[in-house]
Amino acid sequence: MVDWLRSIAGRIAAPLRADPENSGFRLSSPETGTTTIDGDVGWASRPPAIVLCGRCGSDVSHRSPHDDIDCARCTATFGYDEFPDLELRYFRCPVCGSKMEHGHRHPHTIKIPEWATCHGCRYHWEFKHEY
Repeated sequence: MVDWLRSIAGRIAAPLRADPENSGFRLSSPETGTTTIDGDVGWASRPPAIVLCGRCGSDVSHRSPHDDIDCARCTATFGYDEFPDLELRYFRCPVCGSKMEHGHRHPHTIKIPEWATCHGCRYHWEFKHEY
């Protein structure tokens, strides 16, 4: 009977034991409803973006949010402040390089994406604003 109870208790406790391979989860913003391993907050730490060139329609990589946007195909140049006017195709995860899901929480107030989540490595980015 004691061995049986010990085996049941072991199976119940197994999922609750610490995993040495895991760096530890932390909860992200309550509005996202996800758990993340790593993340950043603020426009300055925004993940690299792929935007659509307003002139030729090709994909343009925009690594830093404060750099100008230069199309390599047609040599069009857009100022960093024109980012909201260009079509955002996707964000690229700075950790694993996957495409990130992104969205708005206040679409009629803020013109830029307010969050992005990588479903591959659980990296999460948030635009810093008051809730």
